[in-house]
Amino acid sequence: MAQQQAFGHPLAFLRHSLGNLGAEPYLRLVAARHASLGYGTMATRREKVSRWEAGVHEPEIFAQLAIADLHGIPADAVRTLPWPDWLLLALDDRSVVALPWTHTGMLHALADTVRGGSMDRRAFLIATGATLTGAADQWLTSPGQTPPTTASTDRVQVTSSTVDHLDQRLDHLRHLDDSWGGGTLRTLASAELEHIESLLNDGRYTTAVGQRLQSAAAENARLCGWLAFDSGDHAAGQRYYLTALRAAREADDRATGANTLAFMAIQTYSIGNPADAITLVDTAQTALGRNATPRVQAMLHARIARAYAKAGRPRECAHAMTAAYDAYAKGPHDDDPAWCYWLTTGELENLAGSSALDLGDWARALARFDGALAAAYGNDGYQRDHALYLTRAAEAHLAQRDIEQACASAEQAVTLLGGVTSARSSSTLSTFRSKLDPYRDTPAARDFLASLAS
Repeated sequence: MAQQQAFGHPLAFLRHSLGNLGAEPYLRLVAARHASLGYGTMATRREKVSRWEAGVHEPEIFAQLAIADLHGIPADAVRTLPWPDWLLLALDDRSVVALPWTHTGMLHALADTVRGGSMDRRAFLIATGATLTGAADQWLTSPGQTPPTTASTDRVQVTSSTVDHLDQRLDHLRHLDDSWGGGTLRTLASAELEHIESLLNDGRYTTAVGQRLQSAAAENARLCGWLAFDSGDHAAGQRYYLTALRAAREADDRATGANTLAFMAIQTYSIGNPADAITLVDTAQTALGRNATPRVQAMLHARIARAYAKAGRPRECAHAMTAAYDAYAKGPHDDDPAWCYWLTTGELENLAGSSALDLGDWARALARFDGALAAAYGNDGYQRDHALYLTRAAEAHLAQRDIEQACASAEQAVTLLGGVTSARSSSTLSTFRSKLDPYRDTPAARDFLASLAS
């Protein structure tokens, strides 16, 4: 970590990454790119760089565009994010994709993710396609390393009891997310991850405790990824997920890594290519094999079923959902991970209903959503997700031209979302509103739309 900490400005690190270029050679590269982009001649006085890195001056817009092009950063980032924040986009790829799958690489990725986790980069995904699925393969095949025992007496001691408390706090955050949504909890979760990162770097612990710390970092980063995704900050979400994979690999915690891949799949089939999501969950299933508890197996089957539905593959979806129900029927186990608490009969029914909705089977979708309500899903405390599924039920009713029932379900969702900050649920509701628009003159639609405007 010492090398990255020595750079006080991201531009200094980027110059270093190009061969430790001095100010003038670097400016010549920028000037050449400036000219090739059609922006004309640019002066190359070396004091420019020192002033930029000292924060005395900012580059002119065309110089920024030339710097962005030189480092492979989208021009839209320059126009959307302030200087020098958009420079960090060039560091993200190095941190979460290109760094080696080693203990040191994990620490670098974790440090960079903690440092940049609060930035708003909604428009930019870090990895897609083969790069994304390749990261899953690296997680599956890279050997983990035993964390070193740290014995320096000038470091704070981290004990097994310390990690117990961290795990308890993480469990509380998971349950709060069920009601509050990602926007409210992101600050708390990222602060917790930063604390764990500091303990890994500055704490004194045994090898066994270090391994548990890495597992805690993995699950915390996974939760941060989910909260960022639920808030609509997709780039940050993916960065957290990829960092979680590294920490899970170093902890030799395949279950947490598999869970991370399952959550990555949600993001991927929601805003990316469903085929990539299928690959992510398939990798998770391969990694766990028969070592997963029935509850974890059910979760993975259900998740790949959702990806199959998004990909328009009904036969594979039905087969995976049947496998999910069969595994869930085997009941809970004492060694079920704490993070799989959310998988209930009602949740399975809602996932099956969502899959049927994606496949255009409105009747089956409504039957499954009704099954979730019969299983008392609405009483389980999952306020944010209950609103999401009610909105999806409203879409199914609307597809059957049952405007009154569609609006009734949507009205329940709106009530539940009061005080919940979830871009995912709000986006689903906005989609329903747009689909309702052709029926705005019907009494039910008119009343519902008027209630939203009031």
